[in-house]
Amino acid sequence: MANKWRCADCGYRIEADEPPEECPGCGQKCDFIDANRYVPASEGGPVGPDNPIGADFQPVVVAEKCTGCRKCIAVCPAEAISMRGDVAWIDPGCCDGDGVCIPACPEAAIVLPEELQS
Repeated sequence: MANKWRCADCGYRIEADEPPEECPGCGQKCDFIDANRYVPASEGGPVGPDNPIGADFQPVVVAEKCTGCRKCIAVCPAEAISMRGDVAWIDPGCCDGDGVCIPACPEAAIVLPEELQS
């Protein structure tokens, strides 16, 4: 199994034997960290800097903005995102709260719940 790497700048996670030269999340030449197997906080993994948002964090999809590109599905290490019709859906029972789906969405359709109240 490949290692799961995390971009030190934007938090993008990728599973690969070696980290990429350029981050797919932010497009920068970032330092990738976490060369060890990624363990979600909900399964006893680290919290704090490795999981800056926290295990209780639950992003939501703004259906009107989602174009169905599936980029969020590709980056989710917990495999918590699936399609319901043409719209992404985040399974709250599977989401580990790392928030990598938020910067991965080119349409800004995945947001923090408090952003919906604005």
